[in-house]
Amino acid sequence: MDALPRRLALVAVAAGLAAGLAAVVARRRQDEPERRDPTYHCGCGEVYRVTGLDRHRVYWPQDGQGAVLGDACVRCDAPLPAGHDTVVA
Repeated sequence: MDALPRRLALVAVAAGLAAGLAAVVARRRQDEPERRDPTYHCGCGEVYRVTGLDRHRVYWPQDGQGAVLGDACVRCDAPLPAGHDTVVA
């Protein structure tokens, strides 16, 4: 007969731990600054969201199209920056 109170106690402890973990995650999210991917502005006016680094950089047009598969601007065909010496803000 004492199995039911023991199970209820375990459920209560698990619920308390879950609530505590949720509070910790929420607090950390408040403390973190919002992360934004850098952007690149081509001379023709096309704006790209940039992910990755150096030669692993991927350009995403802001208009919602998929990632650029080549190494040139989708609008004017100008070369997109690549390499470790290129800074993208």
